[in-house]
Amino acid sequence: MSTVIRSPNWIGDGIMCLPAIRAHKELFPQERLSLAVKRYLADIFLNLPEIDEIIPIPDRWTAAAYFAGLKNFRAKHFDRGILFTNSFSSALFFRLAGISSLSGYNRDGRGWLLADKVPSSGDPGHHQYYYLRLVERLAGKKTGGSYPSGLVVTPAEHGWAANRLEERGIPAGQPILAIAPAAAYGSAKAWLPERFRLVIENWHDAHPGCAIVLLGSQAEKDGIAAVAGGLPGRVINLAGELTLRQTIVIMARCRLFIGNDSGLTHIAAALAVPLVAIFGPTEPGKTAPLGRDRRLLHHGADCAPCLHRVCPTDHRCMSSVSVGAVLAAAAELWE
Repeated sequence: MSTVIRSPNWIGDGIMCLPAIRAHKELFPQERLSLAVKRYLADIFLNLPEIDEIIPIPDRWTAAAYFAGLKNFRAKHFDRGILFTNSFSSALFFRLAGISSLSGYNRDGRGWLLADKVPSSGDPGHHQYYYLRLVERLAGKKTGGSYPSGLVVTPAEHGWAANRLEERGIPAGQPILAIAPAAAYGSAKAWLPERFRLVIENWHDAHPGCAIVLLGSQAEKDGIAAVAGGLPGRVINLAGELTLRQTIVIMARCRLFIGNDSGLTHIAAALAVPLVAIFGPTEPGKTAPLGRDRRLLHHGADCAPCLHRVCPTDHRCMSSVSVGAVLAAAAELWE
């Protein structure tokens, strides 16, 4: 029997669905498991032994790509599909691809496309259980197990990272602090840029032997460059220079990570890198990375949680987190 899972579309959600993927492999060990995932997100699923095949799909469909994708999926003759997405469009694609046994949450008016309509009511707690509940439904039982969300970095990739860092003046063995000052969702989820800069300046003074790397996507490059401009010492701005996979591999060599409620923060947790995460308009209890070596800084606000990409008021949910609080949390984990 073969099953295809439709991955979520955000990095953080991709990390949070990994326990469900691992549970599926344990509960259905004889099944061949494929993962359909947006091309830009496929990097987080590389080298995972639970996944037999990664099927990249376009980040944005064109008519030609859509029909080519349907033809490709039909040729694979999947017995079952599981939707970790909530959209009508993802359910329609799987059905048009000939997957009649389709399981997913009954949302976005797509219930008539699903063979197994899972009610979306009720609070599953942390978001990783939102995905895990779908797999438990198929198995007809609670898993009762704890499944990791860890990523797999190969020795060859570690070697590449060492060489890349050495090219930028960071020799092997030098401790590295990684900082990701942006958030792909929007500035509402990002701590104040000037405070990130103060953290970097203070950390450099207190830890002169530490290298600091700044990470972010091509779209975030200019904003992060403004944070990094004119900073002293070994502050290396890699924003916009790396693919997602290369960013993951570089992060695997870091001793500590500081960031917002973002995909890279989830990646740090999945790499077991100690982290400080700054939360504002979202709920850490539902979407924060899980793990032992983490510090979540969250003061909230009367208007939170919200879904705004840009704060329409005074951004007090983020401005209430001080530079001193971030430095204290980072120092605790560093030691």
